[in-house]
Amino acid sequence: MSDERRRISALGLNPDLEHLQLPASTLCWWCGDAATTEEHRIKASTLRRVARLDDGTHAPRNVYKKSSDYAGPLRSLNKGTQVRWRKNLCGDCNSSKSQPFDRSHDAFETFLVDHINVLSSWEHLDWQLVYGADWQEQSRNLARYFGKQLGCMLASHQLRVPTELIQFLDGSDRCPSVSFMLCINPRAIALHERMLADGDEHGLSGFVGLLDSSAYQTDGIFTGIDYGYHIGYLWFVARWRAGSDISSWFEYQVIDLPRLSSEETPN
Repeated sequence: MSDERRRISALGLNPDLEHLQLPASTLCWWCGDAATTEEHRIKASTLRRVARLDDGTHAPRNVYKKSSDYAGPLRSLNKGTQVRWRKNLCGDCNSSKSQPFDRSHDAFETFLVDHINVLSSWEHLDWQLVYGADWQEQSRNLARYFGKQLGCMLASHQLRVPTELIQFLDGSDRCPSVSFMLCINPRAIALHERMLADGDEHGLSGFVGLLDSSAYQTDGIFTGIDYGYHIGYLWFVARWRAGSDISSWFEYQVIDLPRLSSEETPN
């Protein structure tokens, strides 16, 4: 096989991944302590926003999930494999160490929901509009939130978590081998606009989920992963490519918002 990276499989319980997998572990992939907690695949506050009823309460039945292994209303917003990764973090890493990441995510989600009817026409995003003067550290912590998600996904599938990613979560300014990107899906914009025209004031802001993920190998060695998440028509993408040095959204105050269809893979 050549050194060219080759996509081998959508992530899941696929036998094509078995030769890349590590032995099962009961340790936190981040710090190495005992793994005692499970991270939400989609933030609990986001699920509560989507599940909110007109009377202000939250009902799991108000959230419909469709994936390769499940289709139907959620039974719980807090428990179970449909909303959480496997138990692979210690309590400290999943709480106090990553709370700044959660706060940056929440601030961005609020900004996105508040601007979802206009952001679709933007070609660029100025981080200062989202976070103010502290835009660089806040946008970096937003990347760290998705870096933590990427780590949980890898550990759940018994795949190696890159050392550079852990160093980034621990405070390194950059994670050269992981590129964090924002993209817009034009087809989803069209659906959002149709929903608004039909009288749904929230449009696509209640549509959240994970994008298809793929693992890559070079000569039988695990060398790359794609992770993607969306709120409405906005995609959050993290791409790890071993040995690469790629820029990320927190390195610039103003970033492009490229348009990508659901059939395309961000480069």
